[in-house]
Amino acid sequence: MKNVFQIIVILFLTKNILLGEPAVCALSENFQATALSDSLKMESSNSFQVKIRYRNAFFQALGVNALMWMYNRYVQQEDWARIGLKSLQTNIWHGWVYDDNQFNVNQFGHPYQGALVYMAARAQGLSMVEASTFPVLSSFIWEMGMETEFPSINDMITTPMSGITYGEVLHRTSQLVLGRNPNWLREIYAFVIDPSLGLNRLFGNRQTKSQQPYRPKVYNAGISFGAGGYLIEENKFIPERKFLRFHLFYGNPFNLKKEKPFDYFSLITILNYYNGNLVGEIYSSGLLKIINYGTNGRYSYRLGFFKDYDFMNHDDFKVSSSSFGFGIMQNVDLTTTISWYNETLLSAIVLGSAGDTSDEIRTRDYYYGPGMSGKIFMVLTKRHMGNIYLRLKRYFVFNFEDLRTTAYENVNLIKLGLQFHVWNQISLGGEYTFASRRSLGRSTGNTHQDKRLLQFHLIYHMGRIF
Repeated sequence: MKNVFQIIVILFLTKNILLGEPAVCALSENFQATALSDSLKMESSNSFQVKIRYRNAFFQALGVNALMWMYNRYVQQEDWARIGLKSLQTNIWHGWVYDDNQFNVNQFGHPYQGALVYMAARAQGLSMVEASTFPVLSSFIWEMGMETEFPSINDMITTPMSGITYGEVLHRTSQLVLGRNPNWLREIYAFVIDPSLGLNRLFGNRQTKSQQPYRPKVYNAGISFGAGGYLIEENKFIPERKFLRFHLFYGNPFNLKKEKPFDYFSLITILNYYNGNLVGEIYSSGLLKIINYGTNGRYSYRLGFFKDYDFMNHDDFKVSSSSFGFGIMQNVDLTTTISWYNETLLSAIVLGSAGDTSDEIRTRDYYYGPGMSGKIFMVLTKRHMGNIYLRLKRYFVFNFEDLRTTAYENVNLIKLGLQFHVWNQISLGGEYTFASRRSLGRSTGNTHQDKRLLQFHLIYHMGRIF
């Protein structure tokens, strides 16, 4: 109130001076001078702090690029990391291309690099909008000057777009893990999730030390350990896959009043620990804005805009997308202990990719392009007993690189699962997945692939993370 009163006084005095009117005020000249001085000092201090945050975020973004480059140059001994003025000049004059890097590198590695840069800016206390500019700048610097390969159109789009989504999810998750009075174990967990925030806290950044963690009233998290395998033509079950899955449903969209972007989001991450791709699947979706809502007795709904980043890479099935969407969330309390939840989303894919390892048309085994995706998620929950869920994902990715080959890729995922509460925070679960790929080609004809996967897992539920 003191600052507001001081500003009002200053505006009143300024108005009188500019209009040539006498300043009629009961305040003493000393108080007026003090008020003006304090206000100017406060404004100068705030401006200085903002500049420091932007400066630190900028140099930390450059630091992420530098560490990535040094690892590839001196540890991996990659030829493309042997950069110099000549490679910079070549990249500037050559122009932009679609690169032929591996699917994991382009569709997970670059988004994660973008997420690290984004989290570096968020760790300085910048807002989501302010922090979003840094992955764009960092990606441009990387593409133009930190590799000998020609600057990549797909990386310039995917790195910031997917990195912002994934980075905001990881940033909030790390603060959720920290809590209000973190011990050393929580600090380690948070550091693994968000290295930028961890480093700032380690070196005593006051902004991150005093920053209040996000604390949604409701969230559901769990870690699953399991195994499974494909059902092949003879309907034999080969349990070759072992995996670790983490899920987090952050916030309650039906309780949000003045929501900010990502006050509600969902994250599912699957890591494989067998002879295959380490990162198997990532599904992250954040609510940007509620545009309509309603409640009628036991029924509630919310209409809103979402931002998504999806990634799946299992053997010869692969698809990823960076998208914006419009969707509806509905909840019905059937009884005091039974509820039904539905989430339906239709999204525009800014840049997606899909394909399979059996393609012999080109060196790269997947294609880039815009498209559309849809999601339906339904879950029937019995409190203290378990749930049954159905998740459908559909992707249309149009090939804009070479229309003489594949016109579009259509990938469909159907997951049907159930969970039974066994004891305390432990549940047992099973999931059946049907994956289907249709590829419409102009010169190669149509391609059709189907896969069926059966998995079983043990779930440790965390109502409050750790």
